[in-house]
Amino acid sequence: MTKHDTWVKLKPGNPYEPILDLFADGMIPMRDPFPLERAKFEDEALWIVDIERLRDTQVFALAELLAQVHGVDPLEVEEEAITKGGFAMSNQWVESMQGGPESFARSKELADWLETAPQPPSAEAWLQFYDGQHSRWIEGDEIPPAINSLEDVDERLRTPELEQAMKMRQICQVMAQGNYSVLDVLMGRAMVDALNTIDPNNTYSLVGDDDDFEDDDIYE
Repeated sequence: MTKHDTWVKLKPGNPYEPILDLFADGMIPMRDPFPLERAKFEDEALWIVDIERLRDTQVFALAELLAQVHGVDPLEVEEEAITKGGFAMSNQWVESMQGGPESFARSKELADWLETAPQPPSAEAWLQFYDGQHSRWIEGDEIPPAINSLEDVDERLRTPELEQAMKMRQICQVMAQGNYSVLDVLMGRAMVDALNTIDPNNTYSLVGDDDDFEDDDIYE
């Protein structure tokens, strides 16, 4: 697995829809966790599709599609993608982003920099920041801190969706380590054990046939 770990989901109606079936769950791998690049055909900040994580069929499909959009030769698009490290994509098509340790580490650096840089940041300041990240994360061997819990994520980057995803990952890890039978999983016993493990401040248990509860309790 490559160290780059950013993926994006595109908005409905995006121009990439004809080839999205080539990507698992429609998720496209990105080189950066934010748009800091300029490309030949666009005068704006762009996302860069990580060409190192693309299969040959995906590379050919992207080159053909972008060549048709811009009226150029597919080989020209592919050559520029190789030079840039990937295909440029406008930020307007990005609906959501999923990232791993590197994505969160680089996003934290961006948040730190935006809080300390003169406002608004000059073009020179942006270039210096980008060059620093490019040399360490894209060309270099920077290793991001591991993310084992929500506490390992900068508070500015935490969201309810991230918290829910982290809890589900913990639950899956506990269930995988518990050597539960199929019946334990189906009956909810594995889930109860997992919840008690990750949330020790509360007590979870299965409702048995002999348990005494009011009808209204069912809906609480």
